[in-house]
Amino acid sequence: MNRLLFTIALLAALTTRLCAQHSTLSVTNPSDHQRQEVVAFNLQAVYSKSGLAAGEPFVIKNGFGQEQTYQLSHDGKLLMYVSVLPHSKAVFTITKGQPAAMKSYVYGRLFPERADDMTWENDCGIYRVYGPALQRSGEKSFGTDVWTKSTSELVLEKRYKQHLWGVGQRDSLKRAGYPKESNDIYVATSFHHDHGEGMDVYSVGPSLGCGAPALMKNGELVFPYCFKNYKILDNGPLRFTVELTYHPNSDGVTEHRLISLDRGSHYNKTTVWYDDLKQPTAWATGVVLNGEGELALGKDYVLYADPTDNPKINQSQIYVGTLFPEGVDETTKLSGNKNHAIGIVHQYAGKPYTYYFGSAWSKYDVKTMAEWQLLASSYLYNIKNPLITDVQ
Repeated sequence: MNRLLFTIALLAALTTRLCAQHSTLSVTNPSDHQRQEVVAFNLQAVYSKSGLAAGEPFVIKNGFGQEQTYQLSHDGKLLMYVSVLPHSKAVFTITKGQPAAMKSYVYGRLFPERADDMTWENDCGIYRVYGPALQRSGEKSFGTDVWTKSTSELVLEKRYKQHLWGVGQRDSLKRAGYPKESNDIYVATSFHHDHGEGMDVYSVGPSLGCGAPALMKNGELVFPYCFKNYKILDNGPLRFTVELTYHPNSDGVTEHRLISLDRGSHYNKTTVWYDDLKQPTAWATGVVLNGEGELALGKDYVLYADPTDNPKINQSQIYVGTLFPEGVDETTKLSGNKNHAIGIVHQYAGKPYTYYFGSAWSKYDVKTMAEWQLLASSYLYNIKNPLITDVQ
């Protein structure tokens, strides 16, 4: 009897070990088109079904035995970037082990050296919101900024370092009486000029920029100012997530934003909510209209071809947009100090609401407004019809 019990226990241990060695992650694409995106698995289920202890390192491989990049998110998910054919299934194995160093496709941080910018990027674009130091300066920049990219590499640190060095050199040369040399060094180093990988030529100022949220009063946007506090929750290799808290407005209402950007995505996922909103009010988000650019308004999207600063020289367009998979009551143009195209929820009660904002550049991977519209339709479909994940 003892030998039998020992044999049963040994078989159970071997079975557990074999399950850990051969556990699989699968991603099914039920749609009619190719999908490339970040998917999420429940991390607790992954540990449990793989026979791994919580926090134990593991390796994920594809069918060729190649290691796959993955990320453990702040909210208990295992993230992977996958490519899946229409009506097909991608299968990966997960085993105990120390993974190799993983390349990061997203990155962001606070840049106190540039007035507390919170700036983040992925392989498609760069975004910036403004912080306490800028608010103290009195400069009126309320919305979300867009920097273009024409490279999949991470460039934020290089751009800031080069730009700030060039500004210092420019100012020194100007004070020394060398205006031409001052201008030349600035043009050669500033991130407001394209040096072969993109630039910052999107106008924000006192506006929503690209996708900042705002309450409304008497038909006018009530802009938040710069954020008060921040917390970076995820920082690669596949997803960047930041939570922002803003100063209370004149009615004592505090805004919160949770923004995340994934590898390969032209759109940021954003959840906004408000504390101490006493009664339902109108709420909106959208994009500032910086001149004569093509505009497309749909029941669940706002899309615009922004002409950029100095369009006669730059000769390119920044495609910006907001998507509303949860729906809005209307999309419309709003005139005022800054013209906007927005989506409006008329009776918003302050509860968490999720929408998407994003961009592309005509000198990179989206060449025309027609492509941008097709891409937006595809994103909306994919958001409403997620890929199916399973752990075995």
